[in-house]
This record gives sequence, structure tokens and C-alpha cells, in this order.
Amino acid sequence: MPIISKYSNKKIESILNEVIDVLHKNDVSIDLSLMILGNSITHIINNEVPEHKREEISEKFMKALSSSIKVKPTSSKAK
Repeated sequence: MPIISKYSNKKIESILNEVIDVLHKNDVSIDLSLMILGNSITHIINNEVPEHKREEISEKFMKALSSSIKVKPTSSKAK
């Protein structure tokens, strides 16, 4: 069963594009981009999520992130 978001794809894409634009305007490297986004997530969880729900939220986030990463399958044949 697909997950239905209460947020429109258009709104999500718009905000995402703004965040990416800020990173590009500042010529931010991949490493620094990941650090900034990771610190943002930590800040949101630590400051906006009730303490008793933080572990659950972070675990759900990690699972969602892992499942959304596109990994190229590796060949099982040795070269």
C-alpha cells in the first residue's frame, strides 16, 4: 500500500529546489552539503520533536532515507 503524504509533491519540490539553490549559490561541496543537511535534521529532531518520540522518529527517518537511496546493483561476477 503506497504511503499518502499530507503535503503536495509540488510544495515538497519547491522547497527542495530552494534548499538546493542555496547550497549551489554558496558553492558547497557534497561533504559539506551532507553535514549541513544532517545537522539540520538533528536540530529539528532535538528541538521540535518531543523527547520521548525522538528515537522512533530518527529510526523511521533512517529507514526512509536508506530505502530512498538508489544504489547501482553490483555484478556478482568477478573480473
